[in-house]
Amino acid sequence: MRPSLLYCLLLYLCSSLLAGLVVSPCPNGCCCPHSGALVLCESLGLHTLPRSVPLSTAVLSVARNRLCNVDNVFQPYSGLQELSLSHNQLVRFPRGLPSSLETLQLQENQITYITAGSLRQLGNLTRLDLEDNRIRAIQPGALLGLTKLRRLTLKGNRLSHLPPNLPSSLTHLDVSANCISALDSSSLGALVNLQVLKINSNCLRSIPEQAFDGLSRLQSVELANNLWVCECDIMYLYKWLLMDRLRMASDLVCTTPLHLAHKLLLTLSVMAICPKLFKPVERMSSVNTSTETGKVVESHIEQTTSTSMLVRSDVACNASSFRCQKSLPESTIPRSFFGSDQPTLERLSYENCLSLNLTSFIPPSTQVPNSPATDEEPGCVENSTGRQPGSSATTRSMTTTRDIEFTPRTMLQSSDPVLIAVLAILCVLTGLLMLTVLLVLKDILLRNLRVAPFPQVQEDISTHS
Repeated sequence: MRPSLLYCLLLYLCSSLLAGLVVSPCPNGCCCPHSGALVLCESLGLHTLPRSVPLSTAVLSVARNRLCNVDNVFQPYSGLQELSLSHNQLVRFPRGLPSSLETLQLQENQITYITAGSLRQLGNLTRLDLEDNRIRAIQPGALLGLTKLRRLTLKGNRLSHLPPNLPSSLTHLDVSANCISALDSSSLGALVNLQVLKINSNCLRSIPEQAFDGLSRLQSVELANNLWVCECDIMYLYKWLLMDRLRMASDLVCTTPLHLAHKLLLTLSVMAICPKLFKPVERMSSVNTSTETGKVVESHIEQTTSTSMLVRSDVACNASSFRCQKSLPESTIPRSFFGSDQPTLERLSYENCLSLNLTSFIPPSTQVPNSPATDEEPGCVENSTGRQPGSSATTRSMTTTRDIEFTPRTMLQSSDPVLIAVLAILCVLTGLLMLTVLLVLKDILLRNLRVAPFPQVQEDISTHS
């Protein structure tokens, strides 16, 4: 009975150890609060997705790595809702993404075009960020199937015109810092739900007639830093802005003609912009009226500018106070949080996640505040520009990771898959060896009982002889 008891105890210990290693959901160096539902693997120099990322992951970030091709890699993750692939080296839009995605971040890559089939399966997308890529063209109809898309960011690309057939569900559209020289009225007319339009820092010279008339819900337009020609063709924009829309674009500066260059559009009179609209008899009577109108507009612009500065300073204070938070309570990331209006990846940074893990796993008596990192480690240099994106963030995250590695739970989570396999094989071999030993001992015991006679039988044999 003792060998059997020892055998059972050994099997129990091996199975417990193996189960503890296999259940661990977090890859090496990543941050995984809430049992792997949220996995952050940022600034680790990854060339491929870690194999130990749980298939049940709902929010995944592999930003600031060296991923070049992720086609069909995320297809098994059928419950993935938010995915960040920003600051990598992708040269095309990823293929085979799960249809469950609601937020997709692809900013700071090297994508050059969007084909019609790239987004065919992503009907649940509500946010798509393609900022700072090299996109020159988007095929017609590529975005039309995204019937739930509300925010589209194409800032900092090389587009020469607005993407055709944009979904009518859009509420925020950012195409700033491109090469757009003209607007298509038909492309804008379908955006009946649009609230925010950013088309600043392009090459616009004027706005076509009735371009904004169908945008009844429009609340904000950014049109600054374009090549505005303050002549008759700009009269539609001029009148549209004067209809109680001064807050939308009060900083439009003329580039031509020369006598109006560097002047604010809304401070000019109609006669200065387009003299041919006036008859000779009406010109003298309209001079005084135009001058007074210009003064009123200037005073309104000054008030608007001061108000916007106060709002921006308030926003900056709020943003800085958020960044100063070193830890987040666990109650701020419930399961229902993934369905909120603002994505989880925008509310929880990699550094905050590491701080949260450090606070949760270390006993209160041994918690020590993190000291700022003093050594700067070289970041990942991009092939195209030679920049080092997020080098300071990388240093902070790697420093925090070294601190966390001393906690028992993280040591268990950071186990290598090869080590897990070796331990499993050792446990199986140990069990088989124990079973073999027991069978051999049983066989030997049975043989001894058969060969050796009882003492009484031996006495009877000797008496008869």
